[in-house]
Amino acid sequence: MDGELWHATWEGDESDLRRIDPQTGEVLEKLNMPAGTAVSGLESDGADRFFCGGGSSGKVRAVRRPKRSA
Repeated sequence: MDGELWHATWEGDESDLRRIDPQTGEVLEKLNMPAGTAVSGLESDGADRFFCGGGSSGKVRAVRRPKRSA
């Protein structure tokens, strides 16, 4: 994914996916999940999708990666 570093967070009823600057740890972009939608773990297909564990739901969630401007 173009060398980007993404991380999934899950705290209480809130989850998001974050693009992180690997040098500074700064959050560069955040994708908020709907309330009550937990994500845990994160994998990528190397293209335009992330696959996340669904926390205690037992589901796997697919999340589309935001498009980049050319």
